[in-house]
Amino acid sequence: MIDYIQKEKKLFLTLLFWMLVGIFSATAAMVIIPIHIFLHRKKESYLLLLLGLWFLFILSDSRQYIFHFAQSVKPLAMVVTAFLIWEERNYWPKHNFYIPFTLFFIITLFCLQFSPIKFKSLQKMLSYFLLLYIVPHIVQQALYLNKVRFLKGIIATGALILIIGLALKYISPSLVMFKGGRYNGLLGNPNGLGIFAFCFFMMYLLIYKYHKHYFFKSEHLIILSIIGLSLILAGSRGGIFSSSLFLIGYFLFERSITLGFIVLSSTFISYQLVTTNLIEIIDFLGLQEYFRLNSLEEGSGRLVAFEFAWKQIQNNYWIGKGFGYTDYLMYQYKDYFLGKGHQGNVHNSYLTIWLNSGLLGLLAFLWGWLKNFYIVSLKSPLVWAVLFGVILSTTVESWLAASMNPFTIQLVIILSLLGNPLFYKQEEKEELGLRI
Repeated sequence: MIDYIQKEKKLFLTLLFWMLVGIFSATAAMVIIPIHIFLHRKKESYLLLLLGLWFLFILSDSRQYIFHFAQSVKPLAMVVTAFLIWEERNYWPKHNFYIPFTLFFIITLFCLQFSPIKFKSLQKMLSYFLLLYIVPHIVQQALYLNKVRFLKGIIATGALILIIGLALKYISPSLVMFKGGRYNGLLGNPNGLGIFAFCFFMMYLLIYKYHKHYFFKSEHLIILSIIGLSLILAGSRGGIFSSSLFLIGYFLFERSITLGFIVLSSTFISYQLVTTNLIEIIDFLGLQEYFRLNSLEEGSGRLVAFEFAWKQIQNNYWIGKGFGYTDYLMYQYKDYFLGKGHQGNVHNSYLTIWLNSGLLGLLAFLWGWLKNFYIVSLKSPLVWAVLFGVILSTTVESWLAASMNPFTIQLVIILSLLGNPLFYKQEEKEELGLRI
């Protein structure tokens, strides 16, 4: 990895430059970063475009004030990137990733008329569309132009984010500890780190599966170790359980699609039985403190949020009130939730989408994702392991209902990689260059 970073030092110095500009002045960042992206249009900047967006999403997730500039810069960066792709659309490979979501966007556009935050809702809807439009385009172009450089860049960036977070735990603990308690790395909270590590674990393991020759054994062990250590230190139940389910599916679907579906489907069918006895299992294993047994017994506030969301859904069952409505609603009732010991959102991607776009929108949303999963499965059955892991994660977190976070972009990258025949092509030895 050190060799790769040295070879691509200009790329990583660019990301560092963006961060320093933003820390110095958010206003300057809103001007300089989009212009910088625009000026790199003719310089094989596909890697910078994707990693730059991902990096801004990561910084925007942080609760550190010095990174707040990323909240304002990332929409501009997305618009500029989309413009560059559209302007040179005749030179970019075509993809149809966003096509299955057409009905979903039509429904959400209709929902805008009922939104109490119309402009913000429109922004969020457009950002979701742009993510589905931008990322697959860049992935296809990157695989075509220099697959080795691209895949190594993804892994090096994700690994650096986790390594820097772990280093800061000992150098400056206050920067990476959530409210003085649990470890959250460079992410905004421990659960966010858990989701990030889970998504990165899937992405890395799938790249390693088809391109083991990119990595030395020692590098492979180091990357897995920092992912595992990040999950453990964060204490994210959702991240740990989702990663475990994906890993089980990874080994099962590699051997038998039928066996994989039977075992993992049975897991979901028996989910209620498992959760009913979860407290007793944790108590038997003596892991009460690590898994925060008290919060489990109290439902971690999620039960309160679920019940509230379901009650509100009855008021707009078929058609919702647009993107961002759930956040708006939760804010209106913030005092109620504080009184119930809950802070945050609904913690369920599907309830969030249901509130935002109604049942019709939710069904269209699920169709868009499942259609893409099915298309990808024709090339790799391992994508079904991703599906089961994602379902578990998104039933306890709302990240799939949003676009400009460090998680949804990773899922789109994974599907874009596995759905492209170029991803599976093996290179000649002389093409490999430096290993990570």
